[in-house]
Amino acid sequence: MKKLILTVALGVACVSAFAQGQLNFANFGSGANAPVYDTDGTTKLGNAFTASLYWGPGTVTDSSTLTLLASTAFSSSGFFLGGSQTVAGQAGGATITGQVRVWNTASASSWLAASTTPGAKVGESVLFAIALTVPPTTPNTLTGLNGHSFSLTLVPTGGVPEPSTLALAGLGLAGMLILRRRK
Repeated sequence: MKKLILTVALGVACVSAFAQGQLNFANFGSGANAPVYDTDGTTKLGNAFTASLYWGPGTVTDSSTLTLLASTAFSSSGFFLGGSQTVAGQAGGATITGQVRVWNTASASSWLAASTTPGAKVGESVLFAIALTVPPTTPNTLTGLNGHSFSLTLVPTGGVPEPSTLALAGLGLAGMLILRRRK
C-alpha cells in the first residue's frame, strides 16, 4: 500500500512538473481590447511595428528584470495576435507579471536596440498580472492591458549642441583678456 501511495504521489509530481503554463499573446479577443497608438495618440499602429512580450514570475515592480518571451508583428489597426505562448518553468495557475514593448522595425530589429536609437518610435505598457492556464484550457489573453492604452514616444536625438555666436564671442574675448594680462 505504501508503494502504491508513493507511486501515485510521484506520478502526480511528474505530471504537474510538465504542466507548463500558457497565455495568449494578443491585445484583442477574449476580453482584451487594448490597441496601441502612434506618437500622435490617435493613429493605431500597423504592420511596420512589432510587439514583444516580457515577463517575470509572480509580482514584479521593476521592468528591467523582465525576460523576453515572444515577439510578433502588428496585424492592423493597433492590434497584435501572437497566439498561444508557453511560459517555461511556470505551472498552469501561476500568476506572472507581463509587459508589452513595441517599436518601429525600420529603426531596429529589437525593442532594446530601438530604445537606444535616436528618433526611433518605442513604447511600453504598464506592468500587468496574468494567470497562466494549463492546456487544453484556452489560454488567457492579455486582459491586463485593458484601460491602459499606450502611445509610442520618440527616442530623443542626442548630440552636442552647437555653441551660439554670443558664446563664441564671449570665449574669444575672455581669451584675449587672459593673453593681454600675461604680457
